[in-house]
Amino acid sequence: MIKLDNNHLLMIEPRKDKAMEPINDNLADKMIILLYRAKKQYPTRGFHQCICGAISDNCEHVLPNGIITNSLAAHYLQWHRDEIPQSEIDKLLKI
Repeated sequence: MIKLDNNHLLMIEPRKDKAMEPINDNLADKMIILLYRAKKQYPTRGFHQCICGAISDNCEHVLPNGIITNSLAAHYLQWHRDEIPQSEIDKLLKI
C-alpha cells in the first residue's frame, strides 16, 4: 500500500527491479539508524514482497517522531532510489 502523507515515510511500492549497485550514503545510513530506533507495532496483514524479492516483516515501524514506516525503508533508499518521490526524501531530510 502506498502512503505518501505526512504520517508515513517510504511507504512505497517500487515497480522496477533493483539497481545494479546499492546507494550507501548519508540518507541510507540515516534510515538504518532510524529503523534501529523505531518501535515495531501493529502487526499487519502479513508480509510485503518488493518487486526485486526483498521481504518485509509484518509490523509497522514507528520512528521516534511518530512517523510510521516499514522494514523495507532502507532497502528502498539503497536499491530503488530512482523510484522514491522527492517528497519522501524531503521528509527524511527533515527528521
